[in-house]
Amino acid sequence: MRVKLTNLDRLIGVLKDGKWHSGDELATKVSWRFGHTVHEARKKGYSIEKLKVAHNQFEYRMLQA
Repeated sequence: MRVKLTNLDRLIGVLKDGKWHSGDELATKVSWRFGHTVHEARKKGYSIEKLKVAHNQFEYRMLQA
């Protein structure tokens, strides 16, 4: 039986390398509503940074504990 990953699982899976990831990449790999998932992850104690790279374009990374 396959385990269904949640959007939070997918987000952490992408960001756990500590590198910057574009919003487009997160929209593809997590969900087009990844911003909600970033908010959810922050509420659960994950430290996720957001960097503006261009007009209306951001990158995200997770800081290691």
